[in-house]
Amino acid sequence: MAFKIIWSESAIEDYSKVISYLLESFPLFVAENFIQITESRIFKLAAFPEMGKLSRKINGARSIVLTKHNKLYYSISNDTIEILNIFDTRQNPEKNSYE
Repeated sequence: MAFKIIWSESAIEDYSKVISYLLESFPLFVAENFIQITESRIFKLAAFPEMGKLSRKINGARSIVLTKHNKLYYSISNDTIEILNIFDTRQNPEKNSYE
């Protein structure tokens, strides 16, 4: 049984910012590749919700690597996975409230 995926407003904003940055700074295929990777990882996550690494700071939060520059944070509740945040790993690690 695949879990239902929902996105927090914060995660939608983060995702949009990453895509906007990629579209402004790189050829179109880079943004398309990021979208494809994200969709693929979320599809796997829906089937295997506990595959992510547990957060050290937030009880119940988990993370998966999307790309070498982006991590996706999520939580599991019953049959639902909530995407909480997409964090750019090039930022100051102290800004990451999940690790």
